[in-house]
Amino acid sequence: MNVLIAMDSFKGALSSERAGKALERGILRTSGHQTTVCSVADGGEGSVHALAACVKGEYKTWQCRDAFHQRITVRTLLFKEGESLCCAVEAADIFGLHNCEVSSATAATASTYGLGELLNQLHGHAIHKVLLFLGGTITTDGGLGVLQGLGIRLYDQMGNVLPDDCNPLFAFDHWDEEAFQTVRKKLGDMKLLVGCDVCAPLYGKEGCVLTYSAQKGANAMQMHKLEQQLHLLEQRSARNLMQEGCGAGGGCAAGLHILGAELTFGYELINRYVRLEQRLHTADLVITGEGQMNHQTLQGKLPIRIAQAAKKEGIPVLAVCGQREVDCIALTTYFQGIFTIQQGIYPLHEALAHTEEYLEETGYQLMRLITMTAGISHTVLKNQKVTIAEELCRKGKTI
Repeated sequence: MNVLIAMDSFKGALSSERAGKALERGILRTSGHQTTVCSVADGGEGSVHALAACVKGEYKTWQCRDAFHQRITVRTLLFKEGESLCCAVEAADIFGLHNCEVSSATAATASTYGLGELLNQLHGHAIHKVLLFLGGTITTDGGLGVLQGLGIRLYDQMGNVLPDDCNPLFAFDHWDEEAFQTVRKKLGDMKLLVGCDVCAPLYGKEGCVLTYSAQKGANAMQMHKLEQQLHLLEQRSARNLMQEGCGAGGGCAAGLHILGAELTFGYELINRYVRLEQRLHTADLVITGEGQMNHQTLQGKLPIRIAQAAKKEGIPVLAVCGQREVDCIALTTYFQGIFTIQQGIYPLHEALAHTEEYLEETGYQLMRLITMTAGISHTVLKNQKVTIAEELCRKGKTI
C-alpha cells in the first residue's frame, strides 16, 4: 500500500515534517507499505518551513516589533521566481499566539504594528513579491496596526492621533487619507499575496471576533466593542470585507486587503509549490491531521483541504490528531476515520513533550488495524478504491 502522509504541524510540539516522519516510522514497523511524507501547511505555524522544502532559497533576518511592542528578530525565506525576488513571511513569527497566557490586557495591547515595519523594509530591499502566511496570531486589530507600522496616522473621534503601543481598533475612527493613498501606491510596486488559514469573514457569527478573539484574551465587553469597530473599519475602507479570509489573523487580512493585497488560502498558496495533487496520483491512502480537530478545522484548515483534494481522486483519507472535539459530527463527512494519539490522561505540557512517540505508536497501531481487520490488500485498494470505513464497518468495527 502506498501511503501519502501530509500532516499539519502540531502547535507547540512538532513541525509538519517531524509529525509526518514520526507517523511514518510507526507505519513502517508493519510490512508491505510504502510511504511518502509531504511537508504542508495552511498558512499557520510552519508554513515557511513547508515552503522551504519546495524551493531553493535562503533565510534572512529582520528587526521589527512583536505583538507587545518589543524589538525582535524575524526570519524570512528569500527565493527567486525567474528574475523576481520573493520573500515568504510567517505572521505568527511577529505576533503569534505561541501558547501564551492571555487576558483582557492581551486583547487591549496586542498589535500588528511590526508587520507594517517589516513590509517597509522589504519594499526598501527591492522585494518583488511577498508571500505572507497569516495564521496562529494573538492579535485582533483588523490590520490597523499594520497601517501604523507603515507610517499611516490613525485618529479617534476627537481627532487625536492614536498611540502605536496598543490595539488601535478599540479607539479607531479614521485615518490620514493622504498618507493612506501614498502608502497604498508605494506597496503597488510589490505584489503582496496573503495566505489565510481560515475562511472567516471580517465580522459576524463566523468572523474573527466572535469566533476567535476569546481564545486571544478578549472578554465579553471587549468583543462587543471590537465587533462594532470592525463594521466601522469596513465603512471607512469603502470595500467589502465580508469575503472569505478577511477575518484571518484577527482581521489583519482585511487591513492588508484594503492596502491592495490579494487574499487566498494558505494551503492553496503553498500548494502552488508543493503540488500535492501530483503526489496523490500514486497514493492508495492519505493520512493527514493536526494538533486539535474541532469546529475551527471546518473553516478551511489544512486537514479539510487535504481531504477535499484526495476525494477528487477517490482516495480514502484518515485523520490523526492530538485532541478531537467529540460533538463536531461534521468532521466525519470528510474522513473515513479520525484517531487521537493520546495514550492516557496527562497534563498538556507532558502530552506535548511525548507527541512524537505517540504519533509513531498511533501510526503502528493504525496500520495493524487496517492490515488485520479490514483485510485490504494493495491491489484491491488501488483498483477498487475500497473505503476503509466500509470494510471496518462490515467487520463490525467502529472507527
